[in-house]
Amino acid sequence: AKFSAESKRFADAGITLLAISTDSRQGLKQSLNGDKKVAFPVISDPTCEIFRAYRAYDDFEQTPLHGTFLIDAAGLVRWHDIGYEPFMDTSFVLNESKRLLALK
Repeated sequence: AKFSAESKRFADAGITLLAISTDSRQGLKQSLNGDKKVAFPVISDPTCEIFRAYRAYDDFEQTPLHGTFLIDAAGLVRWHDIGYEPFMDTSFVLNESKRLLALK
């Protein structure tokens, strides 16, 4: 919800937001229908394939983790935070994204 509320600031900076959920497509349709409006695309990954690919999965606990990533236009991960709690400092992410994307 916090990133959704700030989505215009990210868009104005030329940064596209995207979320990945462990919910099935049907589950996403149900959960995003109503009060949980999201201002950016949410992708369904119930098998956690993407979570594993980005090392946002705890193999020991068999559970996905929260990950926040800045990926540039060439596909390079410029910054990331992975943990059991979501990273919610949207101002930090926006400012750090601007700084890192301005580097050559």
